[in-house]
Amino acid sequence: MPLWWLLPEVMANLSLTAINWPFAMLWLVGCACAITAAWQAKFHRLAALILVGGTGIVTSLTFMWLSAPDLALTQLMVETVTAILLLLGLRWLPARISADKLNLLASNTDKLRRIRDLIIAVSAGAILAVVSYIILIQPDNQTISLFFLEKALPEGGGSNVVNVLLVDFRNLDTLGEITVLSIVALTVYALLRRFRPAVESMKIPPQQTNPVDPAASQLPGEQATSGYLQVPAVYLRLLLPIISMVAIYFFMRGHNLPGGGFIAGLVFSVGLIIQYMLAGTAWVEARLKMQPHRWISIGLGLAALTGMGAWAFGYPFLTTHTAHVTLPFFGELHLPSAFLFDLGVFAVVVGTTMLILIALAHQAVRSHRIPGQSNEYRAQQETR
Repeated sequence: MPLWWLLPEVMANLSLTAINWPFAMLWLVGCACAITAAWQAKFHRLAALILVGGTGIVTSLTFMWLSAPDLALTQLMVETVTAILLLLGLRWLPARISADKLNLLASNTDKLRRIRDLIIAVSAGAILAVVSYIILIQPDNQTISLFFLEKALPEGGGSNVVNVLLVDFRNLDTLGEITVLSIVALTVYALLRRFRPAVESMKIPPQQTNPVDPAASQLPGEQATSGYLQVPAVYLRLLLPIISMVAIYFFMRGHNLPGGGFIAGLVFSVGLIIQYMLAGTAWVEARLKMQPHRWISIGLGLAALTGMGAWAFGYPFLTTHTAHVTLPFFGELHLPSAFLFDLGVFAVVVGTTMLILIALAHQAVRSHRIPGQSNEYRAQQETR
């Protein structure tokens, strides 16, 4: 039976609850950011990206409001990484056309097509909103969530239901997801490997060519070691070990508390991305050999080998087990085999994030030429 046939019956039995005004205002802010971002995307890319980030933050706060800290942490870190990657990508888009000029160039057919697209988008959004609402108001006993809540600790060996779901009950789905993520990252890297930005987008921004600014003739690495970025450079380099410890903390606690390999991988990636933002690609890669291809291969191999290890004990692929051991000084520890699988997820997330970042960052190395650079430096950058 089509879902919309149930709508009259559902609405007839619907009992409305009191409006939670703080939560409603939060969603109004998120909706306003989303609509304004769609409106501004064509003419004001940076403003649209900021507004999309606002919608993502509202989504993260919604997860926190609904007692889903794992999803909130993941959403927040994804928003951070995505904003940086989008900024790198937006840099190489062609110059924007002003709204007035675009309206002059648009024909009646173009305007009708935009109206059609607007109607389709609004209709699709409204239908999905109604479907989601009908599903969300169904009684709790008609969902499968109770099964995972009851079985997570006794059969999965962890009290964090979200993490147990990802690395135990549905670990085959997770293996497929990190495989797809790896394929996407490798595809982006392959496409950008021979990509050259358009001529009109290769110019250095006016803010970086001002002769009054001494940084206009300095490379990013020089700005971070002896220029105006020296103080934040020292601070952020000291911050990298702290971020690494936070990533390890979230990873180690993920089976029983909010965290896990995916969140930890994003946290660690952000720490590395900060170094690229501060000192530039050439400076970082001269001192830090990331080799994200190896991270991806090690992560996928570790996740697959963890699943195949179950065959050695006569169990199906990706069957997990939790052993309890007592060690001196540490006491009793539970060692789930899902820990190794989650470690593979961590490595894949770090590898894919850094591979896409490096592929985008190298476009700036190939295209930008600061006045006064030596031919030797230019030749070194061309070989990258």
